[in-house]
Amino acid sequence: MMRSIIIALVVGCIGCFVGCGRTPRPGDGQVDEEEIGQEDGEQREDAGSHQTDDQAGSKEGSGMDREAEGPEAVSLAVDDYEGWNRLLEENEISQGFADGLRDFAYQSGSQVLKRETGNAVYSPLSVYYALALAGCGAEGETAKELLQALQVQDQEELAEQCRKLYQQYHYREQRTREEYEEYGAGDHDSCIRIGNSLWISRDLTVKKDYQELAAQAFFAPSYLVDFGQKETGERIGGWIARQTEGVLKPQIQLPSQTLLAIVDTLYFYGGWQMPFSPARTEEDVFYREDGTQVRCPYMDQIDEMGEFHKGEGYTVSYRRTDNDCRMMFLLPDEGQEVQAFLEDPDRLEGALEIGDEDWTSGKVVWKVPKFAFGSSMELEETLQAMGMQRMFGEQAQFGKIADQPLWVSQVLQEAHIGIDEEGVEGAAYTMMAMAGSAFMEPELEADMILDRPFLFGVQDRNGAWLFLGVCRDPSQT
Repeated sequence: MMRSIIIALVVGCIGCFVGCGRTPRPGDGQVDEEEIGQEDGEQREDAGSHQTDDQAGSKEGSGMDREAEGPEAVSLAVDDYEGWNRLLEENEISQGFADGLRDFAYQSGSQVLKRETGNAVYSPLSVYYALALAGCGAEGETAKELLQALQVQDQEELAEQCRKLYQQYHYREQRTREEYEEYGAGDHDSCIRIGNSLWISRDLTVKKDYQELAAQAFFAPSYLVDFGQKETGERIGGWIARQTEGVLKPQIQLPSQTLLAIVDTLYFYGGWQMPFSPARTEEDVFYREDGTQVRCPYMDQIDEMGEFHKGEGYTVSYRRTDNDCRMMFLLPDEGQEVQAFLEDPDRLEGALEIGDEDWTSGKVVWKVPKFAFGSSMELEETLQAMGMQRMFGEQAQFGKIADQPLWVSQVLQEAHIGIDEEGVEGAAYTMMAMAGSAFMEPELEADMILDRPFLFGVQDRNGAWLFLGVCRDPSQT
């Protein structure tokens, strides 16, 4: 009798805040190799190191550790604008893929956040990459459902566009960092970094083609492990810690029957283009939905040349970060509740998708509570409601990963978000387990006095939502 198979897909987009103090920067986290389970003499498991042909192993792609190279190294002069522009243009994702990322964010974000009664934060991009890596190993109707939910035509497009987005983040960070160094502007801390890896049981034969796809499109190395040993969880946690500059050191525990863990990390930090002055931060009242009040520190600033949009029952504005992203804030009008925007993905999209011609330029008065909180959620119902059903039953088809029957049994995500005077940093950690066998002239001013529940999101230059969330009580951590 064929024994049952369990696969765990672990995805993290990592970052964290320390209270309401200064936001940790890349490189601030000190990684204790003993704490994270680094064995003496063990090779450092950084995506981007090289693997020789004889390391591929005797089993079909899973005999030994298999490293993956990172994006192709480039050496361009800072003032080689033509070269840099050509490189970045080559790694632009298609408009269709960008539209799909946004639609996935609204569809899944609405499903997830409307179920939460308190503060909540969710990473659409983290879940997307997890599903994409799994989807590239799916077949038949399972692949059809996944591709439809991810809004792509085929697996080739999915892999290629995910590769381009990964490289786009990589090269943009490299260019900006070198510009800062060349012109003496100091260190550039802001970044968006994705990492992926495969952790394979000695009892599972992962197909070589799938391993190669993971390495070339997702830059994912493969590691041969024994899930029955405690050290395996420590090694995975250590890998995540290194990928995230040591700011997150998760305690990974997977069932001994696990045959495969796919791990993805996303580290984000964006410094404000216009930082808040700590000297202006003061405590004030935040009004919760139940009528009670709490006190919390508020950052305030007046942007004389801001942009905002006043919709039906809400106001939206944003603050830019120095890595070409922006943090959007949606403040419902007095008497309106944030839940109304979460119940319907179309209304959420309508409120946050604002065309260039619909922004109003004018003064924006900011009063933003400092916050840092996290949430954990189960995502099985969310994904099934979005049409991904076959992967949760015995009819699932993941034959491009392995010959054994596999299906998804559990999908979990924990996420964290926080902002302070200097910037915004976000975190998420997701585990997917698989088992087998009337017209008025608009005012040219907006008050973003966020002293009542509000929505927020972090969006990259492509319009992809890295995070979506709701703040109902900034005093909650």
